Amino acid sequence: MKTLPVISLTKLTDLNGSKSGNQEHKRLYNTCLDHGFFYLKDHGISADLVQQTIDSSRNFFQLPEDIKKAYGQDKQTVYPNTSRGYIPLYGETFHEEVGPDPKEVFDLGIEHPPSDKPFTGPTLIPDDTVAPGFAAFHYQLQGEILTKIVPHLLRGLAVALNLDADWFDPYFDDPILIYRANYYPPEYGIAGKHTDTGIFTVLIQEYFPTPSLRVYAKNAWIDAVCLEDAFVINLGDMLQYWTNGLFVSTAHEVIHTSPNSRVSIPVFVFPNSNTIIEPMGTNEKINSTNIMLENFNSVWVTKTGAGRARELKYSEHEKTKLARLPK
Repeated sequence: MKTLPVISLTKLTDLNGSKSGNQEHKRLYNTCLDHGFFYLKDHGISADLVQQTIDSSRNFFQLPEDIKKAYGQDKQTVYPNTSRGYIPLYGETFHEEVGPDPKEVFDLGIEHPPSDKPFTGPTLIPDDTVAPGFAAFHYQLQGEILTKIVPHLLRGLAVALNLDADWFDPYFDDPILIYRANYYPPEYGIAGKHTDTGIFTVLIQEYFPTPSLRVYAKNAWIDAVCLEDAFVINLGDMLQYWTNGLFVSTAHEVIHTSPNSRVSIPVFVFPNSNTIIEPMGTNEKINSTNIMLENFNSVWVTKTGAGRARELKYSEHEKTKLARLPK
């Protein structure tokens, strides 16, 4: 059975005085060339924190709809307000051909004072009187991902690309995160085919023996099984632009048919606001915030999908299969 590679974050951080990296950096390079998706082990984030965050998320999503809607996008103050808050079932479109996704979502970001900068500011999020632990666990997990994974993985990618280890550092001293809790209902939860827009995504999957995540790697769709104590990493469109197509963002989708609901926590990592991306080997300049705004327009305004969704066609067989799932 085809499966995704496993990369050790501990081995990536162990440069041992070498600028050229080690065997794990070579494996990372080849993995990014061939798959753009991999499992990350040895990440240093406790399983207890992950489980507490998942449990508090499920408790929030099981609240009455009118309570959840009090924290909806229309109540948020960050621009665009579609980047924060609660999204009900069928509220978001990841692919035009299959329409709005049957999933619920809560988006938050790094907390900042109110700002004119896009994707920057506070989130209206339920406190413990409404959803015990929801905010605290998510912000704690976000902080650990920001400190224990993001900088080390960026340095690992830099070394794998034969750059100085700190090459990405100036672009990520005040990064933008879209941090998301997903809730897929029992038997019929879907996130349509899409690519992610950022540099990379850190995905925490709730463990199920039957996987729901499918990845398009090596010209075939494969199931991304749930590995305990490992996160999933996938490359985004911005890294594809930055490497001038060397590393390609990988298409994926979720089809959840288990009798139990499913919680996942993807963390979409973007550089500092208005970073100018210069694709390697070119004189081209791309504004990172413009990419983000264009993607949010595609998802929320034109509803044509996320990332490079329009390139990812559904066969008639796939459409028929999805239509037959219980709703």
